[in-house]
Amino acid sequence: MGKTAALRMLLLGAAVTALFQLAACGGAPSVPAVTGDAPTAEQTAAQTAGEPGSAARETEAKTTERRETSPPGQETAGEDPPRETAAPAETKLPEETAAVPTERIYQTDNGVRYTASGSAKEDGKTFSVRSGFVLRFSDGTPGEDFNRLTLRYSSGRALRIFVTYTVSGTEKTDDFYLEAGEGVAFSGLISSYPDGQTARDLRTVRIGTCDGRETDFTLSEIRTESVSVRRDGTYDIENDRFRVGIRLAWGGGIQYIEDKTCGIDGLANLINCHDTGRLVQQSYYGTAGNSEYQAGRYNGSAWAYNPVQGGDRYGNPSRLIDLRVDGDSVYIKSQPQDWSLNNKITKSYMENTYTVSDGVIRVDNRFVDFSGWTHPVRDQELPAFYTVSYLDRFTWYNGAEPWTDAPLFSRDALAFWGDPAKAASCRFFLREGNTETWCAWTSSETGFGVGLFVPGVDSYTAGRYQYNGSKDPADDATNYVAPINRFRLVSFEPITYSYLIATGTLAEIRETFRQNRDFSQNEALRKNGVSLRTADAGAEAVEIDLSEESGRELLTSPKGTEIFYDGEQRALRLTVTDAHDPQVMIEYAALSETLRAEDYKTLEIDYRIPPENGKDGYEADFFLCTGAKAYPDGSERTREKLIRDGLWHTVTVDLGALPFWKGTVNRIRFDYFDSCSAGDAIYVRAIRLK
Repeated sequence: MGKTAALRMLLLGAAVTALFQLAACGGAPSVPAVTGDAPTAEQTAAQTAGEPGSAARETEAKTTERRETSPPGQETAGEDPPRETAAPAETKLPEETAAVPTERIYQTDNGVRYTASGSAKEDGKTFSVRSGFVLRFSDGTPGEDFNRLTLRYSSGRALRIFVTYTVSGTEKTDDFYLEAGEGVAFSGLISSYPDGQTARDLRTVRIGTCDGRETDFTLSEIRTESVSVRRDGTYDIENDRFRVGIRLAWGGGIQYIEDKTCGIDGLANLINCHDTGRLVQQSYYGTAGNSEYQAGRYNGSAWAYNPVQGGDRYGNPSRLIDLRVDGDSVYIKSQPQDWSLNNKITKSYMENTYTVSDGVIRVDNRFVDFSGWTHPVRDQELPAFYTVSYLDRFTWYNGAEPWTDAPLFSRDALAFWGDPAKAASCRFFLREGNTETWCAWTSSETGFGVGLFVPGVDSYTAGRYQYNGSKDPADDATNYVAPINRFRLVSFEPITYSYLIATGTLAEIRETFRQNRDFSQNEALRKNGVSLRTADAGAEAVEIDLSEESGRELLTSPKGTEIFYDGEQRALRLTVTDAHDPQVMIEYAALSETLRAEDYKTLEIDYRIPPENGKDGYEADFFLCTGAKAYPDGSERTREKLIRDGLWHTVTVDLGALPFWKGTVNRIRFDYFDSCSAGDAIYVRAIRLK
């Protein structure tokens, strides 16, 4: 409920843009609070992840469920996440730090004159800035009527500025964030731009650092201009093959993709745009709360900091910061809402550049967090991608021979990724060395669909919500996929990544991506995180090694159980938190390689029960879900005795002797203690099918 490619493009062309109802769009004259009230998952993604899940969004009335019951990207048990701390309290900028010591006039490189609330250094143009530094344009220059302001500047630290001007004789103030750097160019639209209003008389620019620390600041240029406005809040880019609709009113997310060659009756838009949480859009996950930020709640669970490009769960849209158009490309910058909170704009910017060509749609993304907070490692959605329900089959590649037309893997009738009992069956991990990291949603009836190629990702979370086969893009039913990597947001450090979208049959989509496979490496997705890649999907499924923490990915849906990786024991510790039927699920349906029950005769589990447990002996139940049986109902149950003596043992289940052990291996539910007390524990080091 989140990675955005190198797009420092501030294209100098005429721009065409957007009307949208943006209650949160205006710039506040004082620092907006980012504490709030209100989230569960997209990690993967939540964010698993979450957030990382990231994330079928849902408003209070009738929107969509999120991917999980806890945010995507929740930290792995046993992991030592960094302590989530707040940045130094952000200083509200006073009108001025001090009276102007002299009436000295300064001038930018492009001839704009101004006074400053402090004296320049020896070079005559560099100032020391911390908070409340004011540039004053007493004669109302530069320019006449305007709705966009552009600055070129140098600063050693990230800044927050407050720009004051007049609209129809009334003074207004907008705030913007500026990144650190030398010769940086920044453009921002005034908050009343969507309404078609223009500003006059630029009065002041108040400046302070985001972290409250002093820095050098130089203003090289300041320009104003008036650009055209789109009254319908959307912008379309198209060619002979594609029409791509950008929802300016929802942070510039993709709300429309049409393949003009499709020809399927009633199928035009392939993207679900039911609410602000759908679309194709950026979404990221961060802190669960600190001394400055109070996380919200969603679907009855705590929800992490979650900037979402489209807006929040209450339908409040994100703020449009800038828009530029250049031929077949459009660039958008937005300030996203925090998903679980009500109209709480985040201290972050998202940038997207959309480009259409003959056979492919390219999206370059960029994200910068200006909060100054320390965030934990979480699953990030890269991006969140929602389709119409009609495209019901999910396909991806996870073999050992990428880009050789090796067999693909497909899943029909995927469950809802936000159901805790089924979420693991919606997670697909990619093996090391696989560079063919594309996936697609297609129609099982016609074979036509839409594909997404994101180089450098580690896994996918995919599923269907309220499936009904509808072709209506506004329907509540939807299909979802989010490519996932697990990393932390680092304040003031940009995240950049790119992806491609293609349409057609699976063979056509695959060939399009093959021809464009070297378009980007997405190196930034490997920073500040951990890999989710598997060494070999088939081998890992047959022998789950829990002596390393990474092996816990296939143990899911704990009930009455706390899962913790014990580094000294080199095993997972399962601790009873509710003595009524404690259990975990061993997932096989989520693997890319299907396992056949007939190929495996025994199940072995290496375990140790500590002597301090309350009982002398225990019994474990195994619910074996194979063939058409996706989830346990009690008819596939077998029981084994366990020993409590503090030593390591192996319990062996004779699968070959069970009449219901046949067909595809979907999952095994391990009810490790049939009768127990809260606090009882068992260590598990390995799970093997033989």
